[in-house]
Amino acid sequence: MVLYRDGVAASIGLQVPADVPVRLCGSLASTIFLVIGDRCEITLDPVHVRALAQQCATALKDSTLVAAAEEVLSGVYDAGAQARTAAERALRQAERAEQAKALVSAEEARNAAQAATAAAQRAQAAVEAASEAMQDADRSAITAETAAAAAKLAVERARSGR
Repeated sequence: MVLYRDGVAASIGLQVPADVPVRLCGSLASTIFLVIGDRCEITLDPVHVRALAQQCATALKDSTLVAAAEEVLSGVYDAGAQARTAAERALRQAERAEQAKALVSAEEARNAAQAATAAAQRAQAAVEAASEAMQDADRSAITAETAAAAAKLAVERARSGR
């Protein structure tokens, strides 16, 4: 998040561990506090809390989907690494089989190594494509959020006659 004050931009980031309590507390003058642990309070307007409430289900679903995608991506990466290792082992065995004049076995091992290498390359390409897609999605989400905020501001200005 970037905050602007007197033309100066400041970025604020906060990671809250799962074991740190977080709660919302109402207060006087329609102020709501987001309390994080016992040392951090963020003052919110009720409009912010309502906006967050509307976003909760989507954010939780997105978080679950991202975690599942990361797990699949990790599995694909691991499978690619295993295929590369198997290909190297098959090539070494093919060379030994050739030295022992076991040409049929050598050819089978080389074919298996080629198949494993191709599978490893496909896995690597899938990981790279997924990574690029995630970056594109992140950039698109930021662009969409910025456009939505600008549209909301334009509507508010149009209503107030500014």
